[in-house]
Amino acid sequence: MGHAVLLPLKSPFAYILSLLISIPALANNLDDMDLRQLRRSLDEGRITAEQLVRHYQQKIQQNNRQGDRINAVIRMNEHALEQAKAWDEQRARNPNSKHGALAGIPYLAKDNIDSRGLPTSGGSWVLRNAKPTSDAFVLKQLDADGAILLGKTNMSELAASFGWMGYSSLGGQTLNPHNLRHDASGSSSGSAAAVAAGFAPFALGTDTSGSIRAPASVTGTVGLRPSLGLISRSGIMPLSLSFDTAGVITRTVRDQAVVLDVIKGRDENDAATENIESTSISFVRDLEDSTLKDKTIGVVTNFTGANDQVDAVFAAAQRHAQDKGARLIEVKLPEHYEKLWATVLGPVGDSEFPPQFERYLKTLSGMQPKTLADFVALADEHQREHQDHLMNPKRLAALKDLNENVTSASPRYISILTNTIPSIRTELSALMHEAGVEVLMFPTINCPASVVPGQSDPGYVCKAEDTYASAYIASATGFPEISVPAGIVEGNLPVGISFLGQRGADREVVRAGYAFMGR
Repeated sequence: MGHAVLLPLKSPFAYILSLLISIPALANNLDDMDLRQLRRSLDEGRITAEQLVRHYQQKIQQNNRQGDRINAVIRMNEHALEQAKAWDEQRARNPNSKHGALAGIPYLAKDNIDSRGLPTSGGSWVLRNAKPTSDAFVLKQLDADGAILLGKTNMSELAASFGWMGYSSLGGQTLNPHNLRHDASGSSSGSAAAVAAGFAPFALGTDTSGSIRAPASVTGTVGLRPSLGLISRSGIMPLSLSFDTAGVITRTVRDQAVVLDVIKGRDENDAATENIESTSISFVRDLEDSTLKDKTIGVVTNFTGANDQVDAVFAAAQRHAQDKGARLIEVKLPEHYEKLWATVLGPVGDSEFPPQFERYLKTLSGMQPKTLADFVALADEHQREHQDHLMNPKRLAALKDLNENVTSASPRYISILTNTIPSIRTELSALMHEAGVEVLMFPTINCPASVVPGQSDPGYVCKAEDTYASAYIASATGFPEISVPAGIVEGNLPVGISFLGQRGADREVVRAGYAFMGR
């Protein structure tokens, strides 16, 4: 995949500046093109892959560490331009050959997804030089299709925010392109902010407990948490494999379908991919007759009341769905669906992270920590002796606690996996079936993007104890959920609405999002 260039927190992209040339007028509208239009323009020779790479590099150079200082990208693939030129030369030699849907198109990937030649740091200063030995399965799929990796995106450190959304010791604070006083949620903060800022047409992320959907919601982008097993997790730094999944952030649902068709598939290194039937379907083809007409949607009423403007967007989204012919039925979920972090995700994550993280560390080459204890010791030492690249203190404290109080294979953990999760899946499936609803609809998170530490926004209101509460349902059950843009509230802050379907019903969820959004 090429070598990495780490972007220093306060330095410009010197190597990009040396590469930039004026982009012809025909490329002026690149930011308005979806993936289908980019594909057509490349195939017809109206733009080149080199022009695309240069265009996105210039956008990153202007507003990532300079300008708006969005801070979404932390590493660049210094061979991206070379790879683009090679693709252009291949196309010139074979102008009539058929290309992959993403061939010649640049993208970004979250910093917990392995790319051979670039460090995978999980946003951690401790792992800044950690080199994987091979590409993650999803990157192999994209590489085989001809897509070009531009670089790595910032993230909440080790994929957990602990109250500081989008901050990492390696990358610093990611800002929301729509309002620079607010964050881009987490943990796939950089991926969502990058797509919203036009740094790439799509970006890979990961989702354990809302980490694709929440960032998509607050940045006005589209994010899907697929059914567990639709997309392989091999070659991705784990947080909790009972809930981890890879995914993608795009500007439209159609773009989401294009990328899904490339990255989904069975992987012998991820057993979760073996039992998902939808690996054989085409998401793009199935979009064509998408409609909400005569569809019955369950409107979940549990997650309102935290922010009046988000509630107003949710109400408007319901009217929009009705205008498109949907039948709406109010659904009040049992109270335990509001507390899934405490009863399911939290305890399972605490049990799974230490051993799974250590297994991942042992796959890294070079002088890297091989145990959680080694990692904590290095992070703690840096925290005491340096003034920069500091870890979120709450994140470090949580790691110390996990290291000292290992709960792997505890009776509670085993009970949750064998009893609680299957029970919730069965219950929710039965509830939807009995109500006659194909999908559930609710605010992706019940507040707009939160205010960045050190900034102020006197008008910001969020009365939720946990803004992610609704996101835990898909995580705990393994059901698919898509977040699509639904409105803008005070402060130019986007709000997303989610559609959740039965396990394996990714097609229906994507179709619902497409019919709602219209693109």
